[in-house]
Amino acid sequence: MRGMLILRAVERADISFLRDMLYEALFIPPGQAPYPREILDLPEIARYLVDFGRPGDTGVVAMIEGERVGAAWARLWTQSEHGYAFVDEDTPEITIAIRPESRGRDIGTMLLEELLHRLDERYETSSLSVHPRSPAVRLYQRLGFSHVDWVGESMLMVRYRSEISAVAL
Repeated sequence: MRGMLILRAVERADISFLRDMLYEALFIPPGQAPYPREILDLPEIARYLVDFGRPGDTGVVAMIEGERVGAAWARLWTQSEHGYAFVDEDTPEITIAIRPESRGRDIGTMLLEELLHRLDERYETSSLSVHPRSPAVRLYQRLGFSHVDWVGESMLMVRYRSEISAVAL
């Protein structure tokens, strides 16, 4: 990896970058045309960033030589307004993405580990939604996420802090 990787908390000035990362987080199967960027305006996708910074929101940005290369963030949802990987009102849902040119360099692993460290201080569980053909599935499994259900064509994966702590002992 060229340059030193720096992980820092999401700042207000990062919101447009998070929007770019939200687009990158959308799984596009090989051979399928990319989604139009307007997909980010659909309510079920836009909600991942609307009013970001509210209580329960937390995130990390990865930077190399002053350039943002990836982000991971989590939001708490309510029963009436939630994302694809909703478990309950005490389980933050994670979104993570890396710029295409920066993938395959362990940045995603470091980002997710840092975000999980922050989440583990406050929450027993965390969740995410991932397409089963996404290469990220292996990363999530390695960091303690388990497939618990299906949401449409995507896997709902949950990580239990207590299980991770028991394995670490």
